[in-house]
Amino acid sequence: MKNYIIGIVLLLVAGFLMLDPLQWQPRGEPSNNGSNDPSSSGDSNQSDGTIPSLDPSPKEVEPRIAEGNASPALPVATPITQAEEKLEYALENDYSLPVFSNHTGGIREIHLKKHGRLSKDYNMTHEGESLMSLAFEDEEGRVLKESKPGPYELVEKTDRKILYRWESPGKLRVEREYVREANSSYVIQHQTRVTKLGDSSLSFDRMRLHLGSAFQIPRLYNPFDSSETYLNVGYYNAGAPLSEGCSCAECSGRIDGEAEEFFQYNEMEVAGQWDSRTLAQTRWACVNNQFFVNVVRPETDLANARVGWRIKDRSDSTPENEVKGVEGRLSFPLGRLEPGVPKNFSFHVYAGPKDYVGLSELKFEQKKVMQFGVFWWLSEPFSWLLNKLHFFLGSYGLAIIALTILVKSLLWPLTAKATRSQKKMQALQEPMGKLKEKHKGNSQKLNQEMMKFYKENKVNPFAGCWPILIQIPIFLSMFWMLRSAAELYGQGFLWANDLSEQDSVSVLQGFSINLLPILMVATQWFQMKLNPMQMGPEMSDAQRINAKMMRFMPFMFLIFLYFFSSSLVLYWTIQNLMTILQTLITKRGPLAKEEAKPSIAVSSEEDEEDEPVRNELSDEERKYRNLLGLRAKGPVDGKLLERNYKERLRNYSPTKLEGMSEARREQAMKKKDRLEVAYEFLQERIDKQT
Repeated sequence: MKNYIIGIVLLLVAGFLMLDPLQWQPRGEPSNNGSNDPSSSGDSNQSDGTIPSLDPSPKEVEPRIAEGNASPALPVATPITQAEEKLEYALENDYSLPVFSNHTGGIREIHLKKHGRLSKDYNMTHEGESLMSLAFEDEEGRVLKESKPGPYELVEKTDRKILYRWESPGKLRVEREYVREANSSYVIQHQTRVTKLGDSSLSFDRMRLHLGSAFQIPRLYNPFDSSETYLNVGYYNAGAPLSEGCSCAECSGRIDGEAEEFFQYNEMEVAGQWDSRTLAQTRWACVNNQFFVNVVRPETDLANARVGWRIKDRSDSTPENEVKGVEGRLSFPLGRLEPGVPKNFSFHVYAGPKDYVGLSELKFEQKKVMQFGVFWWLSEPFSWLLNKLHFFLGSYGLAIIALTILVKSLLWPLTAKATRSQKKMQALQEPMGKLKEKHKGNSQKLNQEMMKFYKENKVNPFAGCWPILIQIPIFLSMFWMLRSAAELYGQGFLWANDLSEQDSVSVLQGFSINLLPILMVATQWFQMKLNPMQMGPEMSDAQRINAKMMRFMPFMFLIFLYFFSSSLVLYWTIQNLMTILQTLITKRGPLAKEEAKPSIAVSSEEDEEDEPVRNELSDEERKYRNLLGLRAKGPVDGKLLERNYKERLRNYSPTKLEGMSEARREQAMKKKDRLEVAYEFLQERIDKQT
């Protein structure tokens, strides 16, 4: 029964990870160019003298003018073409180099450098709308006609600061300032100042900031874990959840908690169409792929803010080679602008790797972008410990090995106890079978006798399940931690060029040949050989099916883990090796003495020999005594040996053998041969004693 439960649990876990419902959720078909938003191609190809709307709706509205101060719509310079865009490289440090655009006063691209825990360069490119680009909109979310500022004039540029300004003479001024502290890593401080010029006031319903875009990272083929599932737009709501559609995780049925929520690529609508949620208190919003993220955090929580998202394929995407992506935006109330009184909005922009240690230092729950799932309470300390071990060992591969050994060592006492219980249960299989046969027609009596049987022999039938049950949250927490750890991106170990990818040693007809999963299955197969299941004729059909299913378990893991990152397979391989080591120590060390204890005392003999006498028994004699139901203590009782031997031989009478299937008959004959060998061996012992 115990192994049957283990098999079912493992199958459920494998099915959960292989068939993620969010991963396979259907969505609408994208348009030909990947987006039907007029702004998706940037500020180019505009020739009508108006600023395009960020909303897919072609309708534009006029800005609202304060009563008594009527004035025409804001005059905006004729839009510039893409060729006229001026890019500025500024605020460089050891971690990254931002590239700013005069089109929007935003960040067009960020070059992430190989530095610190990031082992490989990466470019975070924002096509179309740049990161932190600005627009004004009405309460319905539509961009106001001729009120999208730009182009901007570069006013100031130093090592630590860059300032852009746009001004409509006598009407409105927008200043965009970016500052980078000397001790910052991937964080840029941003401030937008909006000032009404002239004598009249002006009201805008809302102001919108673009959260940037994120695109797929090229990966080897994986049928169970598509890279598009890592494309997300998320937020952290510091206030009470608002009942707007399915805006909270409780009603959406996901696992990420009520405060934070992340919308995957597969959950979004048809390409180019925006969807959004209104939040009570927006603490931050983000756009991310598997290893990199943009997090925009206002200096103070924004009330009544909206976070929007949509699908946006990359410009070089083709039907044959589709590069999928997502983009997001943040909208918040702006209100009335009084003459000469600037309104300031300050933000912290983190644009860099999904590094748990670095994100934890930023506070304000920005570490939630790691999306560690329900076992975050394990994934977070594992991630912290992994980086600590890397600091001492200098290799993430060695750090994963050390982390696995450490976790396995902490669980060693529990696993050893479960191993002893499992061995006892195996030793009791035959008398348990007789007990079941005796009370076959009375389930209530059978349960009572079985409980009494377990109590007398001091065994827990479910104790052997604990190692498997504990491994489930550990495996899942490791899976969620390792799959998005940017520290592993580009980090090599042994023959694996990238621990965040499969350890491909060759490619055959487009199929990656991975060595580490094969080694993992070999270790798991050997681990099972060390703990074989007894297949006697007394076993039920359900037990036989369970045993066969367990034999195929290593190959199921091969199919499942073959396509996953080498870091996850490395963890599972080392875990198997540690289990093998522990099994060998438990079998051959002092704990092995206790494995001979569980047996049914069918002798009326009450005298017990001293412990040293029992310790003199060889493993072979102990095994034969157990097979024939004899005590593992003192001399062999010849009469009891003869009686038990004849009782067991009745199970293999010609009549019973004829009623068995060919396979079971063959197994029964093997068992009969073992009984005869055991009987002859113990009979020789009796002869020597006399």
